[in-house]
Amino acid sequence: MAIRTGRRTLSMLGTLIAMAGAAFVAASGTAESATPGPAAVYSGWKNNFSTGKTAPGQQKQVARLFLPAGSYTVFAKLNLEPPVTEGYPAIVKCYLRAGDDNDYAVATQDPVLASVPMSLNVVHTFTAGGQVLLSCGSLISSATTELSMIKITAIQASSLSNKLLP
Repeated sequence: MAIRTGRRTLSMLGTLIAMAGAAFVAASGTAESATPGPAAVYSGWKNNFSTGKTAPGQQKQVARLFLPAGSYTVFAKLNLEPPVTEGYPAIVKCYLRAGDDNDYAVATQDPVLASVPMSLNVVHTFTAGGQVLLSCGSLISSATTELSMIKITAIQASSLSNKLLP
């Protein structure tokens, strides 16, 4: 396709831009409905964490993220590192809590694996400022849990819907 200068080329370009704009509005409803609400992103990280020796089922706080009042979807990700006690697999349970809302993940880490990724998600509305807590611990036996590359990210939304999936 050759690019020409002149009125006809500019007219065609203007028509293409207008068509693309119309397609965007048609795909998104109206310009008013396509406008996003206010949003903010809050994030925190920690490179390494060791729970120290915990009793079976005992949780230790790994990280927390303070948030102002508002509605959020919150994600946490971390890596479960090989167990300190060689030869024994570690079964670890982690919780992500925001008020009464929570999520948990369970992972088994064998000493021969490099690391096992874990991810959690929770949605919550804070009527006043609050905090999101990430905690982990050994599920079945007394053990030390080693974690790395810990991140918690909260995305503020103008509204939330959290429903049971069909």
